[in-house]
Amino acid sequence: MNPPTQPGPIDPQFFIAKYLTPVLEHKWIVLLTTFVGLLVSLPVSFVVQPEYSSKATTQLETPRAQMISEVTEEITSRTGDQNYITAAVERMHSTAFQTEVFKILPKQLQKDLETPLGVKGQLMKKAAPYLDRLLKRDAVDPATLATITPERLNKLSNRVVIEGAPKQGIIQITGTTYAQEMATVLVQSYIDIWVALNMETNKSLIRHELGFTENQKDEYFKQLKDSEKELRLFKQKFEIPPALSSITDMELQAQLDVLQNKVENAKERYKRIDDIYLDLVRKEKSVVNNIKVINPPQTPLEPSKNIRLLIILIGVLAGAATAIVPILIWDYYRGNIRHKKDILSAVNIPIIGKLPTIK
Repeated sequence: MNPPTQPGPIDPQFFIAKYLTPVLEHKWIVLLTTFVGLLVSLPVSFVVQPEYSSKATTQLETPRAQMISEVTEEITSRTGDQNYITAAVERMHSTAFQTEVFKILPKQLQKDLETPLGVKGQLMKKAAPYLDRLLKRDAVDPATLATITPERLNKLSNRVVIEGAPKQGIIQITGTTYAQEMATVLVQSYIDIWVALNMETNKSLIRHELGFTENQKDEYFKQLKDSEKELRLFKQKFEIPPALSSITDMELQAQLDVLQNKVENAKERYKRIDDIYLDLVRKEKSVVNNIKVINPPQTPLEPSKNIRLLIILIGVLAGAATAIVPILIWDYYRGNIRHKKDILSAVNIPIIGKLPTIK
């Protein structure tokens, strides 16, 4: 029984003979397909635009109105809790929020959003007018680009990445556009709408309490005026001087005491509700922007994604592979003898000599 043959060392000559030599024999075909691949990839690389990204880092703090104590006026900034941060991120992903952002976007940016990100999206967008003409479809009216539709809101959402770090209270907003200067505008638009809506949210709860308290204050003020009027008419009826609070007639004194106590109670109620009202007014005025922009969005100096060279490289490699793969397959099935291993595998006879190359 013959012992199993052990694999020998890697022979570079074998790979050269089996794979490089057939390609070199048909080098002109390979060069031709490579050139064709280059010709195809070059126009595509110029059609595909580079992408520009801008990022802003923000910190969300607890609203100041929620941190005001009844005992002290000192207010210290405090990072919002994790649920507060998560809710803010979810809100910016909502359709209502994106609608408000879309309303303030300039027309140039709205037009930029019409082209999806990626090579496929750009090529389809470039080919759309020709397909419309071929299929005799009506072209999109530029005036309708400002119309807010779910499809356009989805395109806006695909251009913006919002990442929250609840433990640190950090929210990062990254926007990507094809126009270099529009990346900053996109991110800043998100920040502007977020600040405006967040301020309204912070004030809405206080305004609700303020409205209820104001109604109570008006009611208590009316009760106070009615009590004072009733006391004044009583004194006028019995000709009691306005500054006098006690008289000798015991029966009239009892009635006078009741009316005076009524006025004092009304004053006390009114003062108490007035203090509450002033405190709520103070809280409403103290509601300031609790969104701190740590790193504002900057205009990108270089593309965040530019695959023009990659497209050319892929085109060249694809063109070369278009010829190399069929050449190697054809050579394999023809069974050409290019190395001594081919002889061994074909006839299983050891080689005892080598013919020199005749020139």
